[in-house]
Amino acid sequence: MEIQHLFQTLPQKNPIIIASHQNIDGDGLGSMISLYLFLIQKKLNPIMVYDNTIPYFYHFLPNLKDIYPLAHPKLKEISEDTVFFAVDCSNPQRLGQLNDIREKCSLVVNIDHHPDNSSYGTINYIDPHCPSTTILIYQLAKKNKVKLDASLSMSILTGLITDTGGFQYVELNQQLLGILEDLINHGASVATITRYAFKSRRYSALKLLGIALNHFVYDYQFHFGMTYLLRSDFELCGASEEDTEGIVDYGLYVPGSLISVFIREVDNQTFKVSLRSQDETNILPIAHAFGGGGHLKAAGFKIQGDFKTVYQNLKEHIQGYLSSQSGTPHSVSV
Repeated sequence: MEIQHLFQTLPQKNPIIIASHQNIDGDGLGSMISLYLFLIQKKLNPIMVYDNTIPYFYHFLPNLKDIYPLAHPKLKEISEDTVFFAVDCSNPQRLGQLNDIREKCSLVVNIDHHPDNSSYGTINYIDPHCPSTTILIYQLAKKNKVKLDASLSMSILTGLITDTGGFQYVELNQQLLGILEDLINHGASVATITRYAFKSRRYSALKLLGIALNHFVYDYQFHFGMTYLLRSDFELCGASEEDTEGIVDYGLYVPGSLISVFIREVDNQTFKVSLRSQDETNILPIAHAFGGGGHLKAAGFKIQGDFKTVYQNLKEHIQGYLSSQSGTPHSVSV
């Protein structure tokens, strides 16, 4: 069944689940809300579900109160006839506990733009060339004659702006400019999204950033930066996982930097690693080598072990990877 036909045949009374990945970001959240508003307009019965807290810098988004936790009574109505939409989620493991709900549903719709999506849906609507999953939903909304309003436009544009780093990772061509104009004309605000998503950070986050920058080292031979945060750093600052947002980007600030690496301890000898790159450097193979995934220029994975071993192994792997990509690295003046 094609996705376009699906929207014409969805049952109006049955609940429809909308979920996204763990450690949700602006595109995951924007995709959930925009698809929810889309289905509401089609007089369907969607339910958004997320099994964790939503980062405070996304609290400007509409309809957050409509996102249910896993314990909500409505989720007891889930049956085999329930349709499950997974948005901006490259594989079912990234759904966390929501994967248990997915497995109960006979029809799973997978809408995503990650190039390494595992096509786990009954219906897979995937375009790795699309700058955000919310733009895929925008295109579906247009095909289905869904009316854009301020809430829907704001949700769509939030996914686009956050997943492109404020248009740093994508060229603004005529097509994207046309979409941007359409969303702004219907009530979306670039200024509001940019201010909250990129510039709103609490004091604990700023303290944590200071520690991360103090830990920062740069490899001038291979042109990549690394930093880290341990659980003791979080405790010292009274900070949480959401306070790390944006730290990984600082490794790309050094002129000539190809890759930025950010390691953070999330449990005893368990670490999350975030990777970012620029120019033509593809970091997806690095993430895949450690069992992770993501985009060509933004990826990540989890790894276990003692910190010194994890740090050294990752450093050596990236050095080897960059050496194999470009031969003998050249020096960059700074």
